[in-house]
Parts: sequence; C-alpha cells; structure tokens
Amino acid sequence: MARIFNIYFVYDGLMYNAVVSVRSTPFFTEYTLNNLNDDLLELLPGNKILSRSPGNFVFQNVSTENSVELMNSIIKAVSEHMHATEA
Repeated sequence: MARIFNIYFVYDGLMYNAVVSVRSTPFFTEYTLNNLNDDLLELLPGNKILSRSPGNFVFQNVSTENSVELMNSIIKAVSEHMHATEA
C-alpha cells in the first residue's frame, strides 16, 4: 500500500513544500517527490529518493551540477517525517 505525505523545507531562505509518495519493494523504499517547484526540480538529479535501510536516504544519479544544499534539505525533511511517524 502506498503512503503519501507532505514535506516542508527551506532552500535559499525560502520555504517550499512537496508531496511525497512512498513505495516499498523487497530491496529498497522509493520516495517520489511530486508537486515540487519546477525551478527546484531542475537543480535535482530527479524526483526519486531511495532508502535501502531506515534513516539512509539518497538521490540517484547525483552529479556535480546538482544542488547539494537542496538535496540535503529535502532528505532532512523526509527523514524527519519518517522518524516522527515511526515513534
């Protein structure tokens, strides 16, 4: 069963939000970012975050052109949401 939740994060001094859908597979959990600002999406390697173990989140296909600050802010928001729902 898929789960959907909202995240809120700060990037470059501004507050943004995204809808995250979660899909579990036997090998990893996939978090897909939806309704994300188009300008921000251009700074990311894609709209998918993978987690092979709890608390371990990564974007796929990261390059030097991607914004590390933005990726870290989004991953932090997803991680905090998941930690709060597991408690």
